[in-house]
Amino acid sequence: MKFIGTVAVALVALASVAYAADDPYSDLYSNTLVYTTPKNVEIKVFVQKDGTWTSTSSDAKSDSGAWATLGHYVCVSDAAMPEAKPTCDEIVAHNVGDKWTQKNPDGTVDQVTLVSGH
Repeated sequence: MKFIGTVAVALVALASVAYAADDPYSDLYSNTLVYTTPKNVEIKVFVQKDGTWTSTSSDAKSDSGAWATLGHYVCVSDAAMPEAKPTCDEIVAHNVGDKWTQKNPDGTVDQVTLVSGH
């Protein structure tokens, strides 16, 4: 469940980069959100224009799912957990190059960087 929480927050951060553009998610399709967990696992999230996402991590795990917006919220579902409710969070602005910390639902804190390109 921590992985879907990480991905949900990733999409929220990415979505906010282009919130005011004609396609509010255009920056999502060409940038990467990189999370570094307390165990030093790096997770890269890639968002596709068709409403899907994929992720890979340095511990050889991968994941995928879907995303959609509801007003000022981004909701994310995980294909590996089809019975779970989507995770929704309010959009918060971040730009390429920003670094911040993100508290996860389990209380751990990840280091996050929004990087240009894939």
